[in-house]
Amino acid sequence: MVRTHGMGLLAELFDFAEGGEDEARAWLDEVRLSRMLEVPGMNGGASYEATDGAPRFLNLIEAENVHAFYGEEFTALMDSAEMRSPASPEAHIRLVCAQVYPGLPARPPEFPTVDAAGLAPVVQFGRINVPEENLADFNGWYACDRGPLCEKVPGVRRLRRYNTVEGPRLMIVLYEMEGESVRETPEWKHMNASEWTARVRSYYRQEPGSPGVYKRRGYAR
Repeated sequence: MVRTHGMGLLAELFDFAEGGEDEARAWLDEVRLSRMLEVPGMNGGASYEATDGAPRFLNLIEAENVHAFYGEEFTALMDSAEMRSPASPEAHIRLVCAQVYPGLPARPPEFPTVDAAGLAPVVQFGRINVPEENLADFNGWYACDRGPLCEKVPGVRRLRRYNTVEGPRLMIVLYEMEGESVRETPEWKHMNASEWTARVRSYYRQEPGSPGVYKRRGYAR
C-alpha cells in the first residue's frame, strides 16, 4: 500500500514540567501517537522534540482530510482516560489543519524510498498570524516567491501550508527537511532574503516560540 499524506493534519504541541519529561516522552510515543494511528483514516504520523523554539514536544498526525479527526472512533479515543497524560502538561496546543494549495510536492528521487514516504527527520513548524487585509499578498508570496525558492534548497523534502479549522486562526507552515544543516545552506539564506519576504515580515506575527525546529523522535508509518 502506497503511503499518502492527505490534506488533513493534526498538530499537538506540549510542554511539561521539569522532571516529568521522560514519562511524557514515553506517553507521547507509546500511547498517544500509537493509539491515534490505529484509528482508520489516519495516514501516518511522527513525534518530535524541539531543538529551537517552543513548545518542546510536537506530534503530527496526517489524514486524508480534516473530517477524519471528528469521526466517532477518533473522538471517542481522544475522550478516553488513556489519552490523558500521566504528567500534567504545562501547555497543550491542539491544531486541526487543512492543507492550502499551492504546496511544494515531495522530491523522492533524492531520498531513500522507505523514509521518503513518511514525515521527515527534521521539521520547521511555523504558526503565523496574518492580518485579513494582507492575506492576498501573503498567499501570493508563498505561491510565487517562497515556494519556487524553497524548491531550490537542497535537503528540503516538502513545503506545505495549512489553515487551521480548530484552534487559533493561524497560517501553519510545515517545512520537512533531511537535517538541521539545511537551514545553513546558501539557498535557504537566499530564500529568506528576498524583497517580498522582507515585505511580508513587516506585517505578519509569529506565535510565541514559532517557528520551532523539531527533530523526529518517534516514528510510525
